[in-house]
Amino acid sequence: MRVLMAFLLSALASMSMHAANQRDLQRLDETLDQRDSYTQRKLQHIDYLKAQLKAQPDSEQQLRLYDQLFDEYYVFKFDSARYYVDIALTLSRKLHKDYYTKLNLLRQARLYAIGGLYSEAIEVLDNINIEGSRKDLKLQYYLTYFILYSNWANYCSDDRFSPIYAARARDFLKQAMPFLEPSMPFWDYYHGEYYIYVERNDKKALYYYFRTIRRLSKHSRYYAMASFAIANNYSAHGDQERYEQYLIEAAISDAICCTRENLALQDLATYLFREDNNNIERADRYINIAMEDAKFFNARLRILEISQKMPTIVASYEQQMMKRNNTLKWAIIVISLLVFGSLMAILYIFRQNKLLTNRRHQLSQSNSKLTELNFKLTELNSRLAKANTMLVDTNRKRERLAKLYIDLCAKFIDRLAHYQTFVQRKIKANQVSELLSKISSSRLSEEEAEVFRNRFDKAFLDLYPTFTSELNALLEPEHRIANSDNHSMTSEQRIYALIRLGVKESSEIASVLFYSPQTIYNYRSRVKNWAVNKETFEEDIMKIGTIIQ
Repeated sequence: MRVLMAFLLSALASMSMHAANQRDLQRLDETLDQRDSYTQRKLQHIDYLKAQLKAQPDSEQQLRLYDQLFDEYYVFKFDSARYYVDIALTLSRKLHKDYYTKLNLLRQARLYAIGGLYSEAIEVLDNINIEGSRKDLKLQYYLTYFILYSNWANYCSDDRFSPIYAARARDFLKQAMPFLEPSMPFWDYYHGEYYIYVERNDKKALYYYFRTIRRLSKHSRYYAMASFAIANNYSAHGDQERYEQYLIEAAISDAICCTRENLALQDLATYLFREDNNNIERADRYINIAMEDAKFFNARLRILEISQKMPTIVASYEQQMMKRNNTLKWAIIVISLLVFGSLMAILYIFRQNKLLTNRRHQLSQSNSKLTELNFKLTELNSRLAKANTMLVDTNRKRERLAKLYIDLCAKFIDRLAHYQTFVQRKIKANQVSELLSKISSSRLSEEEAEVFRNRFDKAFLDLYPTFTSELNALLEPEHRIANSDNHSMTSEQRIYALIRLGVKESSEIASVLFYSPQTIYNYRSRVKNWAVNKETFEEDIMKIGTIIQ
């Protein structure tokens, strides 16, 4: 019994975690949708620093501004970061500022390390004499070696060189630890790294990683790095739900920080592709964004990694799209057959009505002859004539009802299709409350009218792309109608578009466009008064355009 209860509790916890991860994925999608605004904000800050640099005459202040610009570009754009660190290095040497010279050499080496230029990074580091330097420089010196050899080990990913570089990374991390101070924002993070790579104590490492994400906000790069480390820790212990959870957190933080040299998003894409067929489309989007980031930063290692993963995800996504397209193709075929069947049924009804009318006419002639030949049957013929009149009236009513039915069916089918699509989307997005609010809103019909007008504009302008220009050609120059864009029409243009389609009665136009007949009449009169040839204006309207096949 206890085993069963434990199993049930575990299953419930797993389901709850899965639902939470789905919400987190939605949050990640929303964050990625705002990437451009985050990037624009970062570029505005960079422009501000550049403006300060241009107006700053003091050389030491310039060095500090170069440091800030390097920090902004460090994991954002490789070439720009290298440009500013090179300028800062030249200036510090010119001013004989030993501290800034060493600091910029370390920055240069670290940049080369994350950019995949490992030999160049080693060459820079080997030329730095760190003895007698300040503690913060020594810390950066050993951490740079740690980052360099860690990346190099990941790049090799083999049984021969990778263990050698990983061992060197651990040695330099051990040498860096005495120079860490609790006030540093990355103090907890590098303690987590120490317990992962040196002590091999996962629980202790998690303790420090969690301290990092509690102390720092998502706008910190160390928040993303700690989340990524937590995810990998859980993955190593088989906890895939939490692995996904913290990969998402890392990817969100990377997006907010505009970190283009990142790994979380591509790992998340690979995980989603491998674990959940329903998320192939999302995985395809993530791997493409990761590739865009890698190319933007010019990260050789990341481009190589993504290039190995991307074809499989893209191929699966394309295969899924082909299946969907085949389903849609068959749906279109079935709908086309149904439409064809409906048209045939309508033609049959019209033919039967025509035959009935002809027979009624023949019957009327026969009745007239019978009246002349047989006076005694007058009363009977009179009754028959009344029956025929009632039959004619009945048939007319049927025709009117058939036309009304067809019109209503067309409108309600269109409206139902819109509601069905809207309801499905809201339900899939788990926005039931918003759906209920939307359905009960008094603005619903107004929105439907606006949607109808927009779709009518697009459909009509697709059919008559030169309609607006040809209509303006019929008007006096000072009264020509301007459009806000190429895909919509004004109310006046929309009225004459319906006239061009053969809907000429103001009442019918008012019904279609959700206006009053008086409003339609006023629009028509005003535009007609603007016409060059008022007498033939509406006849000229009927000559506008040709149907594009």
